Amino acid sequence: MATLQQVIVDALEKKYEAKMAEAEANIKVYMEKAVGVAEHPNVVQEVENQMKIIKESKEMLDELANWRT
Repeated sequence: MATLQQVIVDALEKKYEAKMAEAEANIKVYMEKAVGVAEHPNVVQEVENQMKIIKESKEMLDELANWRT
């Protein structure tokens, strides 16, 4: 049976993995589908923002690895 700590760490891992997947999907849209970015005139800035989300999520996942028991 999973401990409360394991349940919390698992939930956070899933959260950050989902954030990364969402950011990667957004970048793909920005790069490949010009129609999908009509409301974002500064595509470069938007891609950079999504890359920051990926970076921060990876850092959080690395930190969570320290809490794995």
